[in-house]
Amino acid sequence: MLNEIILEGIVVREPWKYTDDLLFRLGVYRDSDLPAKPYDQERDAADYINVRVDGGANGLINIRRGMKLRVHGFFQSRDFRESLEEFIEKAKRNSTCELQVEIKDLRPNQVFIERNAVEIVAKRLIVLDNGADKRPKAEPAAA
Repeated sequence: MLNEIILEGIVVREPWKYTDDLLFRLGVYRDSDLPAKPYDQERDAADYINVRVDGGANGLINIRRGMKLRVHGFFQSRDFRESLEEFIEKAKRNSTCELQVEIKDLRPNQVFIERNAVEIVAKRLIVLDNGADKRPKAEPAAA
């Protein structure tokens, strides 16, 4: 079986750390021979994927928003369980509006869901453009 991915895209938000790993969100635009993902009349929308660099949070890599990168790696998925309370806390950190949730007869820390995350694990990164003096448009809010 083959699990190898090569993507080119733009880092759309500041990277974050998880344990010793560095993660960042990559906006990838489709090649012209693939079906378009319409955004508006003049341009197509990007597809977004998280990229994980094992051990990259140890200061060996300086990734920042606006950089254009080529990522060589492999596809990975992981399952996790999350409470509604945890989900709401994450949403509050990533939102500018106030968020309140009410559930009749239950508390948010009593409601759980099994979730799945997909990401690319990078084995090689190539900087195509360091993104100096460029700011990509913000990623659309998740539904």
